[in-house]
Amino acid sequence: MHHKFVIFPFTAIVGQDLMKKALLVNAIDPTIGGVLIKGDKGTGKSTAVRALADLLPKIKVVKDCPFNCSPEDLRLMCKSCQERYKKEGKLPWIEKKMTIVDMPLSATEDMVVGTIDIRKALKEGIKALEPGILAKANRNILYIDEVNLLDDHLVNILLDAAAMGVNIVEREGISVYHPSRFILIGTMNPEEGNLRPQILDRFGLCVEVSALTSKEDRLKVVEYRREFDSDPWKFEEKFKEKQEMLRNKIINAQKILPEVSISKDMLEKIVEIATSLGIKTHRADIVMEKTARALAALDGRGYVTEEDIKEAAILALPHRIRQQPFEKGMIITKETVEKILQSKPKEEVFDFNKNAEMKKDILKFDVKGSLQGRDFPKIEGDRGLYIKARESKNPKNIAVDATLRKAIRETGKLEVLPEHLMEKIRVSRGKALYIILLDSSSSMRMEKKIRFAKTLAWLLLKQSYEKKNEVALMVFRGNDTQVLVPPTKDLLRIEEALENLPTGGKTPLTPALYEAFQVAKKEMKENPTVILISDGKGNVFIKNSLEEDFAFLQTFANSINLVVVNAESRNRSIGILEQLAKIFNAPHFYLEEVIR
Repeated sequence: MHHKFVIFPFTAIVGQDLMKKALLVNAIDPTIGGVLIKGDKGTGKSTAVRALADLLPKIKVVKDCPFNCSPEDLRLMCKSCQERYKKEGKLPWIEKKMTIVDMPLSATEDMVVGTIDIRKALKEGIKALEPGILAKANRNILYIDEVNLLDDHLVNILLDAAAMGVNIVEREGISVYHPSRFILIGTMNPEEGNLRPQILDRFGLCVEVSALTSKEDRLKVVEYRREFDSDPWKFEEKFKEKQEMLRNKIINAQKILPEVSISKDMLEKIVEIATSLGIKTHRADIVMEKTARALAALDGRGYVTEEDIKEAAILALPHRIRQQPFEKGMIITKETVEKILQSKPKEEVFDFNKNAEMKKDILKFDVKGSLQGRDFPKIEGDRGLYIKARESKNPKNIAVDATLRKAIRETGKLEVLPEHLMEKIRVSRGKALYIILLDSSSSMRMEKKIRFAKTLAWLLLKQSYEKKNEVALMVFRGNDTQVLVPPTKDLLRIEEALENLPTGGKTPLTPALYEAFQVAKKEMKENPTVILISDGKGNVFIKNSLEEDFAFLQTFANSINLVVVNAESRNRSIGILEQLAKIFNAPHFYLEEVIR
């Protein structure tokens, strides 16, 4: 009788070669930074991830360590294992299969990084770490399904740990660290929302998968699935030899990877490809180099070839290319890379006019009064300036100094009891988010609208350096609303995004406002402000009519500030924006009166 649970074999997955290659190179070198797999449901994303875990060779782990430390490599040991190894010369170990650690979308920061039991640390004088998900993930596979729905802050924590190979937990001046080197895999359906460009860039590789188009391949998928469901053990046996061959290739690649060389000529090609595609992050070059070396190792070679570079570019660059508004991301093929390598790259020069006179006009105008001089509240929370301490039976944020003072004062010695615990009170100034929402559905007065948006961004970001606020840019036309620049303090990014905007189409005024409100809500900043720049001729609705949409949007009136800039002249405006401003009790300006 069979008792083993059988996983669909990795080598039985039909097609999806890019996805499989991206997974394999991350298994060979986890410092590549993981892979993001984008695609519709039912395209084999989860199947491939689980198949990879089953394919990979067993690893040696320290028998009684919660961090799955290596018993032989000091670099892959926690502090406790390092001390034991130096003292005893060897550590007890067992062999185990690599496992998949699933990241729940409801996870909190403490669940991810772990927590320090400060009461135990105070009373017993030890650093007590309660391991989190990153501890379990060490030397395993960390899998995030629907990563685009996970909180951005948590995604950044995971990516930091993946990049450094270490998880650092700091609480109240006590710091604990442990190795956290894992294969990071995120999957997502783009129809359910995208990741921010900053987070996308931090994933080492990114591949898009779609349903197979070849009839032969689709037929093979059905046949394989039927065979597997009918007798999984027999199906597993059918692919046993292929699985073993690939497993041995991975083991060999991991061994020879440190010795794989890459010539200066190959490095120059990497830089040439990245710069020709307008990619500004250095991370792209570094990831391409690591991926090319891993590909060479997988092929059993000790050196990198141009073919490795081309394949690395296809895996590492598509999600880092800045796309034009309302256009789909660029698809990079070997032919694309070959053309770049065969032609001399053109140098791109940016020259953005800051329009000093216009800045002076806006600073004098009432727009400034609507955006500046606001009272930003003091917010009590887990972050910010530590101003004082208070008694608490269950403190979330222990004030170590005040706790020790109270213990000494009441007992005459350094003996901390539960009743001595004091909690820190922290306050921080509320931050504001400004969202510039630009209507590009009409080419009329578009130049003025763009000039105004650029100058407004300059004004707000000049203020942001003083108050640490952020500005986002959204554009709408046709049936779409797009976040061109997520919340940022980088003025150049906004100016670049405003160059060569496409125009024309319907005007989804109220749907765009709703999208902007959702972005503001997601950011959870204090007093978010949406600055709408439009001619107010909305003809695409959320509900069935403008009146219904206004009634629906009114539910946001108390939580979001709105500033309305009317691109139509006072005598030609049809009254929609005036009505909107009245509903939201919002300042309303005519563009021609702001820009003379």
